[in-house]
Amino acid sequence: MIYYLQGLEDDHRGPEPTHVPWLIEQFGDMTCSQVNIETCKAYVVARTSGAIGHKPVKEATAKRELETLSAALNRAWKAGKMDRPIAVWKPSSNPQEARWLTRDEAARLIRGALGFTPKGFDAEGRVTGYTRVAKPNYHVARFILIALYTATRHAAVLGLRWERNAHSGSIDLKERRIHRRGTEERETRKRRRPCPIPDRLLPHLRRWRRLTVTGPAEYAGETIQRQKTGFEAARRLAKLDTDVTPHTLKHTCITWMLQAGVPTWEVAGFSSTSENLIRQRYGHHCPDHMENARKALSRRRSA
Repeated sequence: MIYYLQGLEDDHRGPEPTHVPWLIEQFGDMTCSQVNIETCKAYVVARTSGAIGHKPVKEATAKRELETLSAALNRAWKAGKMDRPIAVWKPSSNPQEARWLTRDEAARLIRGALGFTPKGFDAEGRVTGYTRVAKPNYHVARFILIALYTATRHAAVLGLRWERNAHSGSIDLKERRIHRRGTEERETRKRRRPCPIPDRLLPHLRRWRRLTVTGPAEYAGETIQRQKTGFEAARRLAKLDTDVTPHTLKHTCITWMLQAGVPTWEVAGFSSTSENLIRQRYGHHCPDHMENARKALSRRRSA
């Protein structure tokens, strides 16, 4: 595991380092050959029951941690540190539909970041009015808007700077482009590729450029590493469930594009996500989803 983590030093935004303590608790005293279906199943049971870790976790979390173990073993084998590959058993799981926000929910979330909460809802669930109950967190509102309009990941949005630099993404207002990684950062499996700035976001960015120093999501002139407390406060004020997280904003942007009829390959390029994943997880949002199959079964057959 140490060898694997050393190879991730310049990809520190991923969750892999947080998986290691729990994996070591189960597999730390074993040899690689002892990693098998029985020991992997025992790990899932221990994690989901709370025997390993501070509290029980979902099976999907345990599966993700076993994926880290698998990646570590594969890297060691490819580097010649093992005489054979080791297969890591992982629980099967059906891909769940990604939580995304409606336009109304997105508006509520942004207003929540600005300190407003709904007064009430009508019979159709629409907000009847807002009341300001807290001070505005402008940096949270800026974070939400950028993520909603660009499908950029949580950490990458927080890392955006106004000036091109070596170690974080940047916003080029002249070229109307967002660079999701620095000039010296290598490409990773997170696919942090550039994207054009949408027309609706551009005026906001130009205004924020005059109001901030280093980047749009800064707080009190300082950059921040995580958008957790402020985002949670906005979510609560918006009266949205706990399944709404910063990553929900990426899901929302992708979903909106597909619902608008944008081709999957173009959505994949804009959101820096594989087209295969777009099809698997979001394809049902396309207006023409399964339309060819419907038409084929609707045709009259000649006798």
